[in-house]
Amino acid sequence: MTRMDVDELRVRYEAAFEVYRRHTTKLIERTKGGQQPTPQELVAEQDALHELTRLRRELLEAIR
Repeated sequence: MTRMDVDELRVRYEAAFEVYRRHTTKLIERTKGGQQPTPQELVAEQDALHELTRLRRELLEAIR
């Protein structure tokens, strides 16, 4: 894997982290306000975590 490939994976990983962070922040704020997250919000957070984990695995494999 080339350096450009690793750099691209790193950028994609950082973007996925930000998406996941936004979802978790939304869930935290909602529950602090005494509300229940919607099923769609929970699925979106789960999907974001799955994507983050997948990209993390790819990145770690690429830098080994």
